[in-house]
Amino acid sequence: MCGIFGIYYPDKSKKIDRNLVVEATNLMYHRGPDDSGFYVKDNIGLGHRRLSIIDLSHGHQPMFNEDDSIILVYNGEIYNHTEIRDQLISRGHIFKTKCDTEVIIHAYEEWGHESVQKFNGMFAFVLWDSRKKNLWVVRDRLGIKPLYYYWDREKFICASEIKPLLKTGLVNAQINEAVLDAYFTLGYVPGPKTMFKNIYKVDPGNFLILKNGQVEQKEYWDLSSVPEQKLSFSEAKQQTYKLFQDSIKKRLMSDVSLGVFLSGGLDSSAIVALMNEIVTNRPIKTFTVGYDAKYKVGEEAYAKMVADKFDTEHHLFKLEPDNFFSSLNTLVAFSEEPVVESAAIALYHISKKARENAIVLLSGEGSDEIFGGYRLYRVMNNINSMHKIIPPIMWKILNPIIPLLKSVKQVKYLNWLGLPVDKSYMGTSNYLTDSLRNQFYSAVFMDSKGDYLKETFAKHFDKVSRKKDFLNKLLYVDTKTWLVDDLLVKADKMTMAASIELRVPFLDHRLVELAASLDSSFKIANNGSRKHIFKSIMQSKLPNNIIYRKKMGFPVPTKSWLGKEIFEEIKERLMECVGDLPWWNRNGIEKILKQQNSGKEDHSKLLMMLLVLISWKKKYIYGKR
Repeated sequence: MCGIFGIYYPDKSKKIDRNLVVEATNLMYHRGPDDSGFYVKDNIGLGHRRLSIIDLSHGHQPMFNEDDSIILVYNGEIYNHTEIRDQLISRGHIFKTKCDTEVIIHAYEEWGHESVQKFNGMFAFVLWDSRKKNLWVVRDRLGIKPLYYYWDREKFICASEIKPLLKTGLVNAQINEAVLDAYFTLGYVPGPKTMFKNIYKVDPGNFLILKNGQVEQKEYWDLSSVPEQKLSFSEAKQQTYKLFQDSIKKRLMSDVSLGVFLSGGLDSSAIVALMNEIVTNRPIKTFTVGYDAKYKVGEEAYAKMVADKFDTEHHLFKLEPDNFFSSLNTLVAFSEEPVVESAAIALYHISKKARENAIVLLSGEGSDEIFGGYRLYRVMNNINSMHKIIPPIMWKILNPIIPLLKSVKQVKYLNWLGLPVDKSYMGTSNYLTDSLRNQFYSAVFMDSKGDYLKETFAKHFDKVSRKKDFLNKLLYVDTKTWLVDDLLVKADKMTMAASIELRVPFLDHRLVELAASLDSSFKIANNGSRKHIFKSIMQSKLPNNIIYRKKMGFPVPTKSWLGKEIFEEIKERLMECVGDLPWWNRNGIEKILKQQNSGKEDHSKLLMMLLVLISWKKKYIYGKR
């Protein structure tokens, strides 16, 4: 796993400063503490930080082809690189290393831009073809690996992280007010925009080609094009199990120590169970986060049950609440985009602990988005059914009453009920609706917030509306938004902050495609059982109290911390910084604090949003540490 950087001037008379490339790249030391390399020639500059995982002695980057006309910097893993290598050797290509990096170069020589279709893995890379004078900038299908860019027609700059772009001094750190409503609603910014004005994310399943002063974007993969299959439940189980097993097997490819983040839930436990069948010559290393028993959120007992069953080398790390504010600063420093993921704090700490024993870890991200694991999917189905039968006249009666309701959840559900699902659904993290915005936003911001949020979700619903049934539409939208711009940002940034490579076997694109092609009843059964097919697969491998217990993931006792332990300090910080939140009215913030302190509402997510944004502004906009 690595950090990559690239800068390109279309004007050939402009020269790149090598020191600029070195300094920007080295900001990502944590992503690649083992090695670094740079290529600077005329109007092109590339930089690389390496975390050595495969072929430890020969993976130096930038990597070149035989005549040095093609230069590559690359972050990720191509899990089927040996198969592609064999194809290329049969076509006359000669390899100097065993690295997947070199496979990308020769694949480009053989198949051009279509070579990306052959790659199974997580990747972001920048390839300079000095003969054709074009720059190829690529991100993997699901967006597992991040890739940011800035383009103003005079210069193109890209990197695995945002800080290197700012470090060049060629990009100003400005807040992007067009996405603030999206952030306050979701707790993250859906792509391609970011909280930084004029800095964008390369869309998953897309690549950019820069040539002759122009940028062309091309989508090479999208889940909406996957047709539904008419498989029996038994056939679907067999194919799903086979692909999941192969996905895990491929992700065990490593020349360094390897383990699993084990929450004790179904997904991570399933990875351990299948790894146990594949890895027979050594115990599997597992890592779990825990808390003081008084918080009643820890899953360490379940994790230990799985660890004992499969005789793993188990490690438990206890997280204390006095880590909260320092962890908040760490979250902002490494996530770069303000992301309200309290689990990121736990993930960072457990990654630091795990780094003492392993460098590559597997995790369960993506399972809920491909197999229908969230309770909200059933809720939205019920809301969709009710919306169709409630006459429009009812909303004229209910709309004036909705703002008077005291429960945030009641307001939210009634707001959703008044709209078609493709207008109301914005994922499991959706917190604010129009009624709540009217309570919390300033009048000026309410009028000027723009439509980026609605336009983003409308775009995804439009793309999938005629191709999928109700549940599969929601899963598609979550895969394009919540998964890539929240969960995978957290997963990549927090693990890389500790120099850990994280692998996500549920997001093998073959498994994702298969799941997307299955009948929705295989995912959420008629009796309401979520992830039905996957639970059925694991029935013979895991205890029922692991498979069927309530979902928690990597829980963090945020409600307890914000409600009691450090509430007064949070209140003081927020009221001191009201001026940094001109988009909110002061009364709205005071109302949230009062309800949180009394226990009438759990506004911990909103409080986290405000705290994270304040911390983000101080670090990136004001430049304070």
